[in-house]
Amino acid sequence: MWGKGKRFGFVKISEKKVYWYACINERSFSRDSEIEDIFKDFNELVLNIIKATSKDNIICNEISDLTPIPQWYAKNLCLIGDAAHATTPNMGQGACQAIEDAYVIGRLLEKNKDFNSVFEEFQKIRRKKVDYIVNTSRTIGKISQWEHGNSLRNFMMSLIPESINQKMAKKIIELEL
Repeated sequence: MWGKGKRFGFVKISEKKVYWYACINERSFSRDSEIEDIFKDFNELVLNIIKATSKDNIICNEISDLTPIPQWYAKNLCLIGDAAHATTPNMGQGACQAIEDAYVIGRLLEKNKDFNSVFEEFQKIRRKKVDYIVNTSRTIGKISQWEHGNSLRNFMMSLIPESINQKMAKKIIELEL
């Protein structure tokens, strides 16, 4: 759910557990802040989820973009996942891309045991997709956190045809090897 400079999301992970997150624009926030007050204009379900969460289970961290690094590997060493191509958590792709990275490296190592050439080939294969995901996630994060023009944002989002959403999903789901 997107609001003005803030958003809230949640996923049911079992009958008795819900994972949730809240993003708030550059606002000073401490463990003593009343998160319920920040989201008081959201749906009652959001407030109920927050109230049902023990304060000890609420983790407050800053989220920021990292500048992409040009090369993910050096002699006998290769970074994967967020270490190589960190993404903001707007598309739920951080762990997914790390798993894909590991899969691609594993498949390449089946054919070639020279780590350095495998790592170079790995980056060539993965770069285009992860750059797309990192850049798209960054854009979604910026749009979702708008503080002004929210009616325009919401209207424009409603105009995106389903075919565009399907094309985007296909780019995210398909694995090139």
